[in-house]
Amino acid sequence: MKRLSKLFVALTIASLILGFSIADQTSAAYPEKMITYIVPFKAGGGTDRTARILSTGAIDHFGQAWHVRNMPGASAIVGWKELLRRPADGYTIMQSSSTPVIALLLEEPPPLSPFDIKIACYVAGFRSIIVSKPGAEWSSWEKFKAAAKKDPGKITLAGTQSLLMGAAAMFDQAGIKVNFVPYESTGAAVADFLGGHVNCLAATSSTLLPLIPEKATPIVNTSDVPLPEKLKEFKDVPDAKSLGYEGMFFPRWVGVHPDTPDEIVDIISEKMSKLVKDKSVKKLFSKIGEEIIFLPRSEAEVAYKQMVESMKKAIKLLK
Repeated sequence: MKRLSKLFVALTIASLILGFSIADQTSAAYPEKMITYIVPFKAGGGTDRTARILSTGAIDHFGQAWHVRNMPGASAIVGWKELLRRPADGYTIMQSSSTPVIALLLEEPPPLSPFDIKIACYVAGFRSIIVSKPGAEWSSWEKFKAAAKKDPGKITLAGTQSLLMGAAAMFDQAGIKVNFVPYESTGAAVADFLGGHVNCLAATSSTLLPLIPEKATPIVNTSDVPLPEKLKEFKDVPDAKSLGYEGMFFPRWVGVHPDTPDEIVDIISEKMSKLVKDKSVKKLFSKIGEEIIFLPRSEAEVAYKQMVESMKKAIKLLK
């Protein structure tokens, strides 16, 4: 019996060592083939543009090309489900945003959890910036706040659910109320703002750049991440942090199947960190008005959890 017991222990240790050895070899060789890069939105949007810009440098920094696949539907849940259906080997990566997280938090019961993902990194992000028509009575933060306090709900604010969420969180802290008008797409919200159907618009800097200063005046950046100095169109626009509020930042996150080995996720994070520093990639980002805000896996995982908790609170403000 003792001999059998010792043999069992020896075999167990050997199998564990072999298992670790195979895992190490697998991660060391990763990636050995083309990577499917899922974008759970239609072509042409911010997430899609970011993914396609990154894909231009993929072969240089990953050693393999990416097959960028647009898989829209159900507020990005269709693409997310496809990721979960595929093997947890790192050869299917998804780049997404806050949109599917919000959809999952709003749905009862949700088709999956916001944590059915292993976050590899953040590659970029966007802020919810509030603008008015030039010359409007609330075309500055102080005027906007005064008007909202004087007549709660009078000002109508258009935007997608996520962008309105950033505004709702900040306005709640400021003690003001506006009439939120949610849209399924930013394009429709912009059209109604330009048509005079709503007073103000919540949008990203890349969306607003062509509108400023002739058609829109920036009021406030509801994120706690300041706008870069090179965007002169937003000079002197206050942000949530500078005003003493807790702001909300919306990341473009990169994730993989939750069962993907940590060694492979770390490799993805490391390679992405080099990819976003590529000169041609940075130049293309700048051309479309996007900003690279990279967070490695360790920081991105923490930030993602904080984002989910903040959104749970903000959603209640929009109901």
